[in-house]
Amino acid sequence: MTSRLLLDGPAHPDKMKPVNTRRSARFEILAPALFWGSVWGLWEATAGHAVHLLRVPGLAGAVMLPAAVLFMGRAFAASGREEAIFLAGCVAAGLKLLDLLVPGHDLLAVLNPAQFILLEALAVAGAQAAARSLAERRRAASLPNRDPGRSPLGRTR
Repeated sequence: MTSRLLLDGPAHPDKMKPVNTRRSARFEILAPALFWGSVWGLWEATAGHAVHLLRVPGLAGAVMLPAAVLFMGRAFAASGREEAIFLAGCVAAGLKLLDLLVPGHDLLAVLNPAQFILLEALAVAGAQAAARSLAERRRAASLPNRDPGRSPLGRTR
């Protein structure tokens, strides 16, 4: 486990305490996921409801999907981890489910978008993980091979 040092106070540099980096690593994933997931969920609950009321075929997907990609991209950019994308989707779906508390909402009109949000987040997180893995393999393949008995991808020949 790596640890960073934190000054106990500005006048006491000799009193240093190790900081738990595991907690800060979790925070680096959760904070962007909670923020961007909340923004996404509020967008889905407000603008999504209004767009669905218009009943124009394809309009909901044309408006909501680019916004969702933006929110997922911001969550990933802020954390650098694919987990933040899916966690943001979970937060957004949870907020979308709060529409069930508003009288007059159809059950399927709330559940279907919430399911789509989760599937969308799962698909984007998976695609991002696959893209990262591919980039790492290409980077490893471009490095000089130091061991003649091993391939650049780490397999024996």
